[in-house]
Amino acid sequence: MKISGRLFFTFYFILIVIVLGIFCLFHSKQSNSIAILDHVNTNKLDVIEELPSPNGHQKLTIYLYGGVFLKSDYSYIGQLTSKGHKKGKFILWLSPDKYNVSWVNNHEILINHKKINVQKEKYDFRY
Repeated sequence: MKISGRLFFTFYFILIVIVLGIFCLFHSKQSNSIAILDHVNTNKLDVIEELPSPNGHQKLTIYLYGGVFLKSDYSYIGQLTSKGHKKGKFILWLSPDKYNVSWVNNHEILINHKKINVQKEKYDFRY
């Protein structure tokens, strides 16, 4: 009786772990992956580049998002700000490798040959 109880518990434990893993896999979207950056204090970060949009209503600021130890595991993050709004939104998380970012028009930017709409999409090098 004890063996069947352990087998029953083990079976359901493994089943729950599998179901949770599948849930996390299908419900983790790229658009939510940068939400962790919302609490970053940009006042303490080094500004690498500022790119105003063609019409001047928006600005993309690229920051060095440094590592813990001598900036060894650094990356770059991009924050989009609009005129008249104090708080911007993070739309880019770039690898420490060389990157190329430019505005295509007032609503799209080109990041390493990938075009994204700054109002609807985000770019995360990890995905």
